[in-house]
Amino acid sequence: MTLLARVSAGLILWAFGFSLLYALQGAGCAYGWQEIQLFGAALLRWFLVVTWLLLVAAGLALLRLTRSASSDFERRVTLATVLAGAGAMLVTGSPVALTSACA
Repeated sequence: MTLLARVSAGLILWAFGFSLLYALQGAGCAYGWQEIQLFGAALLRWFLVVTWLLLVAAGLALLRLTRSASSDFERRVTLATVLAGAGAMLVTGSPVALTSACA
């Protein structure tokens, strides 16, 4: 994997996850998934929360990339951007679990 791809992987995952979550929210609201109840919560909420948690886990799994870095500088930069991406996913995705999905 090239340096640029390795360094930007965490932030690319965050951008993909952010887009995916809000696309799912829009589709779920448009198709009425918020009306379907599953285990005491709306089906849309289940989709969003599970997707969000999988994305956070994927962001943390990217930490393996730091081991394959060829230099200490590359390792530190990759670690910083992977943690930034995982943290951003945790923060920007939290509304799917904390607020109502459809207005």
